Amino acid sequence: VVDPSELLSIEEAFGTIKVGGRQLLLPSTAKTVSSASSTETLAEGKGSSSSPAMNTDLISSHSGGPNPLAQGQRTRIWLAHKLQGELVAENDPYGRPSLLDRLRRGGVGKPKKKSQNRVHLKPVGRLDMMTEGLLILTNDGSYAREMELPSNKFHRTYRARVHGRLTEPKMRAIRSGVTIDNTQYLGMDVKIEKASARREQSTNTWLRITCSEGKNRQIRKVMEHLGLKVTRLIRTQYGDYSLNTIPPGMAIEVPVKALDKQKKKGQVVSPARKSNRKQNRGTSKGGSGSDDRAIVQWVRHA
Repeated sequence: VVDPSELLSIEEAFGTIKVGGRQLLLPSTAKTVSSASSTETLAEGKGSSSSPAMNTDLISSHSGGPNPLAQGQRTRIWLAHKLQGELVAENDPYGRPSLLDRLRRGGVGKPKKKSQNRVHLKPVGRLDMMTEGLLILTNDGSYAREMELPSNKFHRTYRARVHGRLTEPKMRAIRSGVTIDNTQYLGMDVKIEKASARREQSTNTWLRITCSEGKNRQIRKVMEHLGLKVTRLIRTQYGDYSLNTIPPGMAIEVPVKALDKQKKKGQVVSPARKSNRKQNRGTSKGGSGSDDRAIVQWVRHA
């Protein structure tokens, strides 16, 4: 016997979208796009509903699309600690482990009353199969979309264990940004977690990396481009939401953080650049330093 409260509504099972003023259903098995660039394409209006040739494959039933909450519903947020080897997907044709399916079976999003429908969980952003750590889940597609938009520059922080020789030129390349196969990756803030005198000889290093964009497999691709292999990747923060001490595999509901009041967003500036800027400001103002010599100014005479 199946408990009616365990069943999804038609809208939850299929997902909906308005095209030309009509409400259409999208199957949950529809082809989805996990890259943040697809979300940006929608935001720029390249897939507008006014176009007769609109490609509905760009609307992900997992990310929630542009659909706002139904009237009377409130935005809810869960923080989950994704396990390595899990997919962030509703269904997988190969039967691989699914985070969303596991959480749903564990009771996340279950209605408090039998008359209510189960909450349809929408992940904010994506983590590839081998990446673990923080994943934000919400019932509000509009909230998820705003958190994902590259133009909003919400910070994503990761702990990455890389294999290979890490040199200062490679660190500078990570901070300044690189271009790979005609795709530009903006500079990321990178710090060595455990510095030691043997770092130059070590082949495994833990890094703390913060970026403001969510391109597909961004950190892995940048490291590979520099001759480094990521052997473990853990997301610890997204915007003002933090993984903290949530045990692996668990999820908890937390208070909603207003989008416009979150502090962890904006252009990422590495500590090295900040210190250089402070030094430059001090020099331009004639501030004291290790070198008290006057600044030489060249004057061109007519």
